[in-house]
Amino acid sequence: AFAATALSVGASQYGFGLFIAPLENSFGWSRAEISASLSFAAVGGVSEAPASASGDDGAAEDVTIEFWGWVPGLEDAVAEWNENNPAIQVEFFRMTGDDGDKIPAAIDAGTAPDVVQMSAHSLPGHIINNRLTDLTPYVDGLAEDFTASSWGTVSFGDAVYGIPQDSGPTGLMYRTDIFEEYGIEVPTTWEEYVQAGRDLKAANPDIYIAQFSPNEAGLWMETVWQNEGSFFQIEDDAWDVTVNGPESLEVAELWQTLLDEDLVKVVEMWTPEYWAEVNAGTIATINYAAWFPVLLEESAESTSGNWAVADTPLFSGKNTAGESGGSVNVVTANSDHPEQAVEFITWLNSSESGVEYLIDGGVFPSAVTGLSSESLLQPSEFYGGQVINEVFADAAERVPGTWTAGPTHDLTVNALKDEFGRVANGEITFEEALDNVQDMTVEELEAMGLNVAS
Repeated sequence: AFAATALSVGASQYGFGLFIAPLENSFGWSRAEISASLSFAAVGGVSEAPASASGDDGAAEDVTIEFWGWVPGLEDAVAEWNENNPAIQVEFFRMTGDDGDKIPAAIDAGTAPDVVQMSAHSLPGHIINNRLTDLTPYVDGLAEDFTASSWGTVSFGDAVYGIPQDSGPTGLMYRTDIFEEYGIEVPTTWEEYVQAGRDLKAANPDIYIAQFSPNEAGLWMETVWQNEGSFFQIEDDAWDVTVNGPESLEVAELWQTLLDEDLVKVVEMWTPEYWAEVNAGTIATINYAAWFPVLLEESAESTSGNWAVADTPLFSGKNTAGESGGSVNVVTANSDHPEQAVEFITWLNSSESGVEYLIDGGVFPSAVTGLSSESLLQPSEFYGGQVINEVFADAAERVPGTWTAGPTHDLTVNALKDEFGRVANGEITFEEALDNVQDMTVEELEAMGLNVAS
């Protein structure tokens, strides 16, 4: 499946000085000390950057790179690389289960591999804890090979801490048979979407325009991202928490209307109950990421031929698409060969041959070259013969670069799920849920000793 879970760090949102300012202000470290520890000298376990990218770290010597990842078929990609690059050999380890959870301790202990695949939203915590190598010396000019939003997931001001691998631009999966039966036009704006829900309810009260799943925060985040919002920003040398920012409040108003008017089915996603509703045809649309259509096909075989994919409905005055985030390849602080490691993951994630392996493995590529790949743009029988990835490829280039990841991402998302459960039960509104998570996130950042904007 198009496996992509992540949140992004908008490079355009803050400079490197702003990123380290909360550490400077909260812990009393000098800016020179922090800058050196994050970019050049090996302070507290940060990998020492070489004097130049010309091979001073031993490029002339034969080296072996250890690589941990989970995309299906990476073994074949590594085999091709090794055959063509005898001086830089790669040993691949397939990550399963909780292997990703072992990485922080392995880096801290000095036993981690050179390259690791990880979710983009985990980067801020690793950077703050000095676990990753600054790849800036090795990626000059590489940004243009990737979509702007995916490059933003690895960029912190002028520093780059990884190479994007996959992404999750959004599209609207909808039941063509239901829309045709009741004479409802496919909505192109969120206003039209709400009206389509009303029309559908009037025609058949047993069918809902969508589902509300408190346990799937990705459905919320992708829409806030589309609306050019974020959960975090940097303001005046401090973390600015924007969980209840104006863009999020507009999304809250949208979903409050859908919920109050009983236009959405309340059901937890990924459960047997959820898939039963999908197969029964009680949920008419699912607006989600490019990796979801394969899961839908696998879990709702009985509905084959009754689905199509359209652009995600637009917010007023905007032409943006949503995004769920993606995974990236990073070079750990343990690596003695960062230049060679970057050479390999650049090939894997941006060359035509490397990207083909990723597409064959089922991920939606971050590289621009992948968006026009014949392998990606194949018709789907399940979706009525439509080339659905044309929709997602177009969306990938319309995702705004406004999302900023923060150090408490997991805590914030889990809190959202809890509060959305209360919304579903009628205890509080979406706006109140956002206010509660806003307060919790501020408290957690302050408990971490980080400076938070008032």
